[in-house]
Amino acid sequence: MWIVLAFVLAILLTASLTFVATWAAVRAKYADENGHLVQSVREIRNIIRDHFYYYQEDENELTEAVLKGIAAATGDHYAEYYTAEEYAELTKQNDRTFVGIGILTQINENNNVEILDVYSNTPASEAGLLPGDIIQEINGVAYDGSELSAFLSNVRALDGETNSFVILRGEETLSFDIVAREVHTPAVSYRMLTDKIGYIHIQTFHGTCVEETKDAMKALRESGMMYLVLDLRDNLGGSLYSALDIADIFLPKNYIVTTLRTRDGHITEYKTDESGIDIRMVLLVNEYSASASELVAGALKDHGAAYLIGTRTYGKGIVQSFYEIPETKGYIKITTDAYYTPNGVCVQDEGILPDQITELSEEAKQYSIDRIPYELDTQLQAAIAYLED
Repeated sequence: MWIVLAFVLAILLTASLTFVATWAAVRAKYADENGHLVQSVREIRNIIRDHFYYYQEDENELTEAVLKGIAAATGDHYAEYYTAEEYAELTKQNDRTFVGIGILTQINENNNVEILDVYSNTPASEAGLLPGDIIQEINGVAYDGSELSAFLSNVRALDGETNSFVILRGEETLSFDIVAREVHTPAVSYRMLTDKIGYIHIQTFHGTCVEETKDAMKALRESGMMYLVLDLRDNLGGSLYSALDIADIFLPKNYIVTTLRTRDGHITEYKTDESGIDIRMVLLVNEYSASASELVAGALKDHGAAYLIGTRTYGKGIVQSFYEIPETKGYIKITTDAYYTPNGVCVQDEGILPDQITELSEEAKQYSIDRIPYELDTQLQAAIAYLED
């Protein structure tokens, strides 16, 4: 896909369904253990301390490396140790908070860098950049047809740094000085497709996605929405609790959303807390609808609350938990549970088969979900046709 966020510093690429667990119970369980692993690590530490030629008194890096190695050695594809700094950065990413200027760009059909969107309350919007503007230069570097990400790397993305942009707007060449700062990007976009059909695209189950979805529903209903297309295509997942709250919007009270099961057979059942909105709905999914997206899709499908259109989903039916390591203030993430749909199905390695299989063309797949031209978006066309039938 050709669309890039100009202020993104890092992207979480793996499908995820996570929650933060407390350390107290873990510490209490293992407080009296002094196992072989702990003893071996201490012995290696002592050997390094006594004999390593380049030994440094500060052992923080050594400790962090050991913890990262232990996480990798579990064989869990999703296990990872985060230093305190890395976890803080991950939290900011999941909150969709970045330091930058606040624009969305793409390479258009004329091989120009075009601004697709300018987010509100950002340096870019306050400076006067507009969708449709063509970026010719960033900090004195002209676009030469190279990779978009390489060109955007010329943006100075530290808080307080000034960026100079040369913009082509129609026939006019304009210059802007834009100071980078912390900005928040929305997780949800919405619009009316027809006078009766509303559309909501949830990009991720992180940040303020629940509040944004509720706001979108309110705005669409005030615009006359009678039917809804909920788009979870390319949504790789996010927080368990955000997924539960999103399902809560569309299901009646006391309906099972999902069941979590641990390796020792402990079962936790999650049900809706409120009476959701009763609306005829199509849910769009694809092979990149994963984890939290599949949890929501499975709940809505099993309860008959939505008709699924698209392609088979990713197939991640497991949950990761974060545990703080008090000595380092870092966190380890490991797989702790499998989740099941209301009908008792675990989607791990299987995914969810839509009610109606509709493929996208290879040309359509070159666009991000929000930017697929309508004439190429066969899945969205199928959703509208179903709701209008």
